[in-house]
Amino acid sequence: MAGGQHDIIEARSPRGPWRWIGAAALVALVAWNLLTGREPDEVSPSFPPPVPTRTGIVAEDVPNTLYPRPRREGGREILDVIFPDGSAAEVSYPAELGLAKLGVRPALSGRLDGDSGPYRQLNVPSGGPAGVAQGRPMIRRLTKGVTLWHPMSPAEGEVLLFAFDPWFVALRDLKDGMPFEQRMLWARNLRGKVTKGGYLVLDATSPVRLATRGEALRGEPLGPQLWFGGARETLLVLAPIPGCDVASIELSVIEQRRRFSAETCQDGVYVAASGERGHVERTMAGITVKRTA
Repeated sequence: MAGGQHDIIEARSPRGPWRWIGAAALVALVAWNLLTGREPDEVSPSFPPPVPTRTGIVAEDVPNTLYPRPRREGGREILDVIFPDGSAAEVSYPAELGLAKLGVRPALSGRLDGDSGPYRQLNVPSGGPAGVAQGRPMIRRLTKGVTLWHPMSPAEGEVLLFAFDPWFVALRDLKDGMPFEQRMLWARNLRGKVTKGGYLVLDATSPVRLATRGEALRGEPLGPQLWFGGARETLLVLAPIPGCDVASIELSVIEQRRRFSAETCQDGVYVAASGERGHVERTMAGITVKRTA
């Protein structure tokens, strides 16, 4: 139900494990899992083999989180946020909530044209390369800005890590993994740029296609999102969804945390939070979101 700041807020205790992406990747990254498929036969293995990287290289530990600078108006802070598809919104909240201090990271899903499998999620791991490496060496470099890393859990496949200075974006695979040809298609066709305010905007050329606002699978939003906080803090997720209706949305990154959660829609933007009950209730009561582009 799209509307203004007086929309009804639905609050609930967690509704159980998320429904369609494997939980292994989300437990590791508080994210949706990746689902994989095979590329059609017409994709030929015409790429040169990657050059193995010498072992023992220590992965860099970087914040990989944006701490935006809010404007102040009276007792409120205002953020001009940019989603990873380039759309924008104004987020206003009581200053004592300190949402900007939680930090914000983008998330978005995509797939290969003709791929029979569902979308894979692109998200931003805490710690950058070190968060993906978990003390293990890089497997190899696929392109100048894309590297391949060992699985982050026994149930997963290798991780493609894209460097869009200063951001690092991870694409995590299932255990059987993508063939080399598909990895190279992702490596060569996903692009990112950083806005003046530090937000990451992703773009892709065929055959990589990124999900758009409103795309969903069994209620799970696939399009652009921004995640504030996480880990032991309150997690706040904003996702522009035309015709936003909380009754039809199942956001796994919120539900799998098994903490108190609440959700609403404001001006076509889905707003959900989970964490300590009091802070979640104050956040949802005080936040105002307006689309600006």
